Amino acid sequence: MLTIKKNIQPFFFLNLLLALYPLAYTLGNLAINLLTVVIIIFALYKFRGKIIPSENKNLSISLICFFFYLILVTFLSYWFAEKETENFLNNFWKSLLYLRYLILFFIVSIMIEKGYLNLKYFFISAASLSFILGIDLIVQYNLGVDLFGFEQPEQLGKRRYSGFFGDELIAGGYLYRFSFFAIFFFCFKKLITKNQIYLFFLITFIFFLISIFISGNRMPLMLFIFSISIFSILERKLRYISVPIVFLLTLISISIIKTDFKILPGEYKNSVSSFYNKSSEIILRSKDLVTNNPIYQHEMIYEDEKKDEFKEATKNKIEFKSGHLKIFNAGITTWKQNKIFGGGLRSFRINCEFKFNVYCAQHSHNYYTEILINTGVVGLFLFLIIGFFSLKNFFNLYFNQNLIFKQRCILIPFFLVIISEFMPIRSAGNFFSTFNSTIFFIFLAVVANAKKDNTIIDHMRL
Repeated sequence: MLTIKKNIQPFFFLNLLLALYPLAYTLGNLAINLLTVVIIIFALYKFRGKIIPSENKNLSISLICFFFYLILVTFLSYWFAEKETENFLNNFWKSLLYLRYLILFFIVSIMIEKGYLNLKYFFISAASLSFILGIDLIVQYNLGVDLFGFEQPEQLGKRRYSGFFGDELIAGGYLYRFSFFAIFFFCFKKLITKNQIYLFFLITFIFFLISIFISGNRMPLMLFIFSISIFSILERKLRYISVPIVFLLTLISISIIKTDFKILPGEYKNSVSSFYNKSSEIILRSKDLVTNNPIYQHEMIYEDEKKDEFKEATKNKIEFKSGHLKIFNAGITTWKQNKIFGGGLRSFRINCEFKFNVYCAQHSHNYYTEILINTGVVGLFLFLIIGFFSLKNFFNLYFNQNLIFKQRCILIPFFLVIISEFMPIRSAGNFFSTFNSTIFFIFLAVVANAKKDNTIIDHMRL
């Protein structure tokens, strides 16, 4: 039986603040940023400013290099900018503020190292809000209005639902990140039988699978299924239930495709069909973007006053059907302007040029292209090193330290989200945004620094 190393009572408030993140995510970026500032100030006071952990030095050095390299390349982009210098300057200040995520990572890491982190409050918060949102989505789907009076946006018909997020269609993304804390909540129950674990896992998985499907957020649904598939490979204790689930979902998916999506509810048929066809196009045509297949490319920059000339020049080219593929192409094309060092933080929206099959959005909708655009090959290399050290530390603990089943299940939700975030071929929001960076670096800190003899896996009782 593991024993508690430290008296964590003085850090109860800091643990409570960390547990407020699932709530802050329902309130928006302002709430997330305010909570981050409070946590940083309080943690710097409690640790007397000494927040850099003494363990995992290679990981700490890699992170410091990545963050300060981002600042340097953004400053140089401003210094040598020939256009939109004001925007580049604003991006430089934002790159300095981005350091808050490095500090946040170190705070969670030092709490783990000192034995002060207790995640049961985070589990309670994430699990509770996930269940509420799941129920809210099901109610809204059936009644047209949710528990809090939010009606389904008219322009979406019966295809996408947002629950208490209102006009923001992010319910699926929220559940994909936080529902695993509900699915694995049984790890905090002291006395529970194997059959009870199987039943709880099955019921909660089906509940959240249905909830995410109702939300209409297709990529979170795919990532949710992908994460469970990874879990079924890793965790032998629940393979009796997880492997059949994955197998059944695979059969259902094949059946849906083979019947031309006719077995789906009418409101979801076109959406899922479109997602499948466009995803297939992305997979098949991505290599053509990297190899500059001329049939899909043209160097003429699109301008409204020259649209007829543009149309004539590109009439023999093949246009992509997927808007995401055009954005991905825009990311690759923009990255090639500064392959090695990148163009600096948020440079995509400045350097991107509208061309044939190139659509310049606010961001490139892919973590890897976003990092390449902003920091080049150098930055991506540093990012991959960070991922390597983090996952190496996690697997060394997970497989080599003889953790009991409940201890592994406390760590699994963090790992499943992180491994999904590292998946290269997926559409995503801006990696450098508040919404994505905050949860990424908090979860990464847990994955990279978890140890057998600390409070992450000592405090398993409510």
